Amino acid sequence: MPPPRPARPRRQRAALLRLAGVAAAALALAPFARADDLLQVFARAQRDNPTLRAAQAGYRAALAQAPAARAALLPQLDAAATVGASRQSNSDNPLLQRFAMPTDWSYEQRDLSLTATQALYRPGAHLAVRLAENAAQQAYVALLRTDQQLMVDVASAYFDRLAAADALRTLQHQRDAVAQQLAAAHARFAAGRGTIVDVRDAQATADALDARLIAARNRIALTDDRLEQLSGARCAAPAPLLPLPRLPTPDGTLAQWAQRAEHDALSVRAAALALAAARLQRQLAHSGARPQLDAYARVEHASTSGGSNLFPFGARSDVASVGVQLRWALATGGRVDADVEQAAQRLQQADALRDAARDDSRLAARSAFLTLDADRARVASLRAALRSSDAALAANRLGYKVGMRSSSDVLDALARRSDTEREFDAARYAVLLDGLRLRQAAGSLRAADLQALDALLQR
Repeated sequence: MPPPRPARPRRQRAALLRLAGVAAAALALAPFARADDLLQVFARAQRDNPTLRAAQAGYRAALAQAPAARAALLPQLDAAATVGASRQSNSDNPLLQRFAMPTDWSYEQRDLSLTATQALYRPGAHLAVRLAENAAQQAYVALLRTDQQLMVDVASAYFDRLAAADALRTLQHQRDAVAQQLAAAHARFAAGRGTIVDVRDAQATADALDARLIAARNRIALTDDRLEQLSGARCAAPAPLLPLPRLPTPDGTLAQWAQRAEHDALSVRAAALALAAARLQRQLAHSGARPQLDAYARVEHASTSGGSNLFPFGARSDVASVGVQLRWALATGGRVDADVEQAAQRLQQADALRDAARDDSRLAARSAFLTLDADRARVASLRAALRSSDAALAANRLGYKVGMRSSSDVLDALARRSDTEREFDAARYAVLLDGLRLRQAAGSLRAADLQALDALLQR
């Protein structure tokens, strides 16, 4: 018999226990080591999302409109040059033939000019600059709307991925519990204390759950694809939600949020800018009947050389001029009147669209507020229902053991408990998204709101 091994010193045992604890913690945190949080996914989406990149390019293009429009009011310098060659024939001229003079000759002509102009009075050009600046403001609001919508879309896809993982986990737990119930039904039937009906019910429930597990895994794959489409990269593993997160609450009343949306929603701001542009377009249409006044300075050089060997000739002229040029369209065939009428109708259309945007924004804010309030109450109800489902499941399991409940009663309790847990998990994500959508409807959605949601994720 081998001699007993000497006991390790207490300090060494403590060190080994600490090492084992660290290893266990590392294994427990391994699934989250490469987890992508909400801000990381959104940062990638802001960098790579094609819809946002298109809006950014549109904004930069709109910014370039103002300098282009302002150029018409700045000094202009134009240069022109013309070089030509001509040949003239007078072979049928009897006078030239009588005196034996040449009837064919050629000559070259060169014209050079340099013209500088400065707009003195161009009302249409000034209005074009203001319209270009308005277009840049509209493009900026469109960029903000795209960025906010991307923020909501990323959060929605992220929480859909978490909800799909939660649903898969709940289904797997239910499947494991049903497997235990199926084993218990087999044992009771073999011992003569159960019926084949209990075995068949448990087996049917297990088979149905297997099919639902396949659909749940497929849903995870689809949500991963959606996240990749939005962010341009595959999400490693979304960080899960904290077990008891503090759900958002609206800081104000329903009327206050509706009023905010009516004045500050991005759709209202865009409609207001479109209305301002329509007013400028009407002024621009009226300016078609006004004169334009420009100052100019011009230098011209013209020279001609040619003829024949017997009669060569040449000419040269240099002209410098300074003046003021007035242009006034006195008759346009009704074009100005048509433009004015069209602009007036566009103005009425923009005014109506602004009112419609206010109504829609107010309604969207009210809907988002009420949805958030209802979903918060639903989370509280489902939390209580989950506790009741746990108690009911425990009672049915105990009753099954003592013969007071059947296997189908336990299976039904398991199904109710699993359904309640899935609804509870999904309701929490709905509340988080409701808070974002409420701020989006009011035009106050910021990156800080996404940071607040990111703080509710496990690290």
